[in-house]
Amino acid sequence: MKSFFKAFITTIIVILILALAGIAGYFYFIGNEDINKVDQGGEDLQFLMLGVDSLDSKKADNARSDTIMIVNVDGESKKVNIISIPRDTYTKIKGYKKTKINHSFKYGGSELTLDTVNNLLGTNIKYYVTVDYRFVEDVVNKIGGVTVDVPIDMKYEDPTADPPLKIDIREGTQTLKGYDAIGFLRFRKGYKDADLGRVKAQQQFMSALLSKMKEPKTLIKSPLLLGSYINYSENNIPVKKLVKIAINMRGIGTEDITTNTLPGTPKYIGGVSYFIPNENKIKVMLLENNFK
Repeated sequence: MKSFFKAFITTIIVILILALAGIAGYFYFIGNEDINKVDQGGEDLQFLMLGVDSLDSKKADNARSDTIMIVNVDGESKKVNIISIPRDTYTKIKGYKKTKINHSFKYGGSELTLDTVNNLLGTNIKYYVTVDYRFVEDVVNKIGGVTVDVPIDMKYEDPTADPPLKIDIREGTQTLKGYDAIGFLRFRKGYKDADLGRVKAQQQFMSALLSKMKEPKTLIKSPLLLGSYINYSENNIPVKKLVKIAINMRGIGTEDITTNTLPGTPKYIGGVSYFIPNENKIKVMLLENNFK
């Protein structure tokens, strides 16, 4: 049986803001800098978050990006705007014909995916963070689980997946530990609105994780969570920029994070399901969320 793509939420924004803020002094100690003298005003960051269909994002030769989000961290307003891009989005990939946007990672990794997203949206995003699903599993286990409202019964098995997949999660509110959290995020069949339903589930998971990360007993684990980021991510964001952002955004809460999904409509082309982006509505959404 052909394994389906492994879906998971790239909650790196939570790690950057809270885990990095918790140990920022360590980095500045190494650099002989006083954390209190850092210019924190107006530090902004826009980046692409990718979750890949692979056991190891750093060695993913045949992987596809299954979770695609652009993130705008506004240091002046202290707001975070996130736009999810459905993986079936129909677009042109440099050097290839128009196809699903998640194929770009398979063709050229994070760099080509970033280029494809910028061409699609007309943005000039320079940074990316790519994680494999072990990042999420590791973080969830370290913080003691995440409580979510499971929208439907989730039951699925695929012994050919890497690693073998067994999902058995009941509908309703419950606290998911690492393995079940990954099952929740990898589950794709059964949603009434297909891929968009899974995007909503991913966004709910990130919101719940952020709430858990804000708890005092979680904050003291910041160094451990940074270890998850280092071990299970690939990125091109300068560390000192991350630290400055984290220091400036330490007071962020769920009310400061806005999540949206790229405007468009599902459509079959040649018997294949695609998501057709609405260019006019995308321009409006980008302006409303301060993307450039």
